[in-house]
Amino acid sequence: MAYCTTDDVYLEAGTSLGTITETNLSDLIDKSDKKINSRLRALGITSYPESDDDLEEASVQYTIAKIKRRQAEELSRPGSLKLGSDIAFTVAPEAEAKAAEAAAEKAVSQYAEYAGGSSVVIVPYADDPYLEYR
Repeated sequence: MAYCTTDDVYLEAGTSLGTITETNLSDLIDKSDKKINSRLRALGITSYPESDDDLEEASVQYTIAKIKRRQAEELSRPGSLKLGSDIAFTVAPEAEAKAAEAAAEKAVSQYAEYAGGSSVVIVPYADDPYLEYR
């Protein structure tokens, strides 16, 4: 059960992924989903939905972080490039990967809050005789 598809990742990251193949991308998504499930378990959530917008976003962002790091390592997307004396550009793949991971963590936290993980506090509501908790 994948939280996102390769098309979801392509939509956000583009299709120029260096040496990453469709199979590699599916494997990266699987690793991202395992990380999500691990984070959910740490938050006290042990049953996972087949689909959820927050978890889809987390899966896409964790996968993008993995792509950025791999591209930097294999130099298919170097940190800087200079063409002649007048054309140069610089990117920060690690900063981009960290930003994607932060977005993924935020999405996991949002899901956990919605799903009632350990970040949510349930307090009794004394004024309502029909609902014990809200």
